[in-house]
Amino acid sequence: MKVGKTRELLIKEIQKKIPLLVQHDSILEEVSMQLHQHHMSIGHILALINDKNNLNEANLQELLLLGEQLHLKFADSEADWLAEWLNPSEVKELRMYIKESPYEETITLPYTFENVLQVGRNEYVAVIPNSMIGKLWMSGITMYNPNIQRQAKKKKVKNGIIEVMNLNPKSLQAIEKQALEGDLITSTLRYNAKVGSGADGIELDYNEREQTLTLLTGTLVDILDGAHRTFSLYNAYMKKVDLAGSMIVIFSNMTEAQCKRVQVDMAKANPIPKPRLQELAKNKLSDEVVIELKAEGELKEKITSNSTIKYSYGEVITFSELSNAIDNSFHLENRLAVIKVAKVINDYMMYVFAYYKPNLFDKHSLMFKSRMFIGHIELAARMFEHHIPFENVHKYLDKIDFAIDNPLWEEVGILKYGSISARNRAKIQQVFQQLI
Repeated sequence: MKVGKTRELLIKEIQKKIPLLVQHDSILEEVSMQLHQHHMSIGHILALINDKNNLNEANLQELLLLGEQLHLKFADSEADWLAEWLNPSEVKELRMYIKESPYEETITLPYTFENVLQVGRNEYVAVIPNSMIGKLWMSGITMYNPNIQRQAKKKKVKNGIIEVMNLNPKSLQAIEKQALEGDLITSTLRYNAKVGSGADGIELDYNEREQTLTLLTGTLVDILDGAHRTFSLYNAYMKKVDLAGSMIVIFSNMTEAQCKRVQVDMAKANPIPKPRLQELAKNKLSDEVVIELKAEGELKEKITSNSTIKYSYGEVITFSELSNAIDNSFHLENRLAVIKVAKVINDYMMYVFAYYKPNLFDKHSLMFKSRMFIGHIELAARMFEHHIPFENVHKYLDKIDFAIDNPLWEEVGILKYGSISARNRAKIQQVFQQLI
């Protein structure tokens, strides 16, 4: 490498861009395609970007190739990045790099599993060796899909807040160590062949007589449950080909919506934060309104699926609290009303944020306290009902003292911990109703 450039600096530069990469599946696929010529699989790339230890242990050639791709995808400058790090002869040598592998070949589709039993509608169970679990991930057959995971975690980056894979490094390392030592307890994983991903519109072919299950060409296999174990077994497999033990794998063939329903059912035995559980379940039409608001508009990135709000991350309300407020203030009779109500709330919030944006960062103001949205949603509903333009919202909100020391807020339960009573909820609504 050139003078002044070190392995440590290279790793730091890569780490700065990793949060951007994990937010863009299409870019991750493009990077994988570029690095495939060097025999760096998507599974190996994910192992590098999700585990700091793997990144620190990677060889220099892999770090340089990954760093170059991240620069090409996310850097503002069009400068020759490799030329800043390597001499011409070193660049030429890097272009010829081929990653050494502990395996003979990758798995390609179609691929058939034997001794498979059908246990339900579009559900099949197989006992698969731990080495094969690792090889499936290494080959890019199994994938991590954040849309059907229980919850992602948020991370601050230079340009805002993003969601990243919610994987626990300590848990990954512990499972990997157990797998390498042959002490990993057999458990159940769930993999889903995503409906519509098969090249011919079919993802799975089950032969009942032969008890075989074939993953067909083009099929995308998402990890529905067992991301930590799958990822750890891959890491172990890259260090030791002949891993001991097996996992029970349930293969399914469902849509993302059906996968979310499975997550809700599993949560009864392995709890998920209640707001995320409600989001996945979509039991009420008001939940669908929140999903629309969470996808785009003024409240995007301000709604959390967790039980605790992180105001420093820009969050202002939980999924469940907002859904309950909408359910109490609007009458949603059918799905046609979902988009309409989402637009009403978004238009209302657009003016509120425009008029009172400084209050977002004022610790002495409760205007954007989570429970205050009970009132905001009520006011939005009443203004819409009376055909009052939202541009006039400041004329009504200015009548309220949102200061934290206003004794009214203690009286109506805004500042109380724990769940809010129906009586206090009604009191908050009444405060805002009286404005019209």
